[in-house]
Amino acid sequence: MEWRAVCVADVDALAELLGRDEEATVGRRESGPAEARSMLAAPGLDLPSRTWTASGPDGGLLGFAALHPAPQPGELRAQLVVAPSPDAPAVTATLLDRLDVWAAHDLPTPDTPVTLYQLPGCFPHDQLLSRGWTVVNSSSRLTVDLDAIRLPDHPAPAVRAARNETDLRTVHSVLNEAFADDPEHPHPDFDAFHHAQRRRDGYNPDLWLLAELDSVPAGALIARDPVDRAWIAWFGVHPAHRRHGLGAQLLTTAFSLLHTRGHRTVGVDVDTHNTGAMQAYTSAGMTLLGAADQWRRTYV
Repeated sequence: MEWRAVCVADVDALAELLGRDEEATVGRRESGPAEARSMLAAPGLDLPSRTWTASGPDGGLLGFAALHPAPQPGELRAQLVVAPSPDAPAVTATLLDRLDVWAAHDLPTPDTPVTLYQLPGCFPHDQLLSRGWTVVNSSSRLTVDLDAIRLPDHPAPAVRAARNETDLRTVHSVLNEAFADDPEHPHPDFDAFHHAQRRRDGYNPDLWLLAELDSVPAGALIARDPVDRAWIAWFGVHPAHRRHGLGAQLLTTAFSLLHTRGHRTVGVDVDTHNTGAMQAYTSAGMTLLGAADQWRRTYV
């Protein structure tokens, strides 16, 4: 067994590892090179020092781990993928040891949480529990085939793209108001939020959308369009302006813009328990692809 850091040339091998893990866990392969590329391009991830992988005699990857800043300011996000093999228990233990070492060095404070997403019934489940990781939430992934749904012929009258920094700040403000009651939602100031968005693959201020009701900002959406697949990154409607169809207008406008830019599919990750958001996405034509458990560990 060979241990080393990964590099961008490992995209196909990592995609194959993801596929084997998914096939063993949920019975089908859902990820490919696009997902592998996204993992390696995570903002703040230093490939030489914060990734570790094991490969077998045939050169195929047996496991992968990484640690990098989470989208929530001040938190860390771990990545862990292990495919079934006779060496899987030892591979899992070594990768978790490496995550512990990295976390001890990178945590800004001992009580800073580290999060990790895993498929339900994942192979590392028992080892994660034994090391103090706990499941705290569930996230669902939905996708839409833009060629299979009817897209509007004209822009939604209540929706427009952000035109300048003032509009970008308004998008940020509306999203904060939309998630004001969500304890899991971070509330960084605009500069920190915008800096984090600019570091994400596919950042494009032309895809920051505002929905207005009687000229009052009422909803917002941020989409990203990396080469491989487009994503809905942020989406929310102010509580006082819900049930006016603004969410549907934001989503269909985003779908149309992304289709015009050459995308055929759009994905989104959403809190499984957020029934309002799940209904908004499915009503717009998105379908459930699968779910993942959110694990968390605090090193205190």
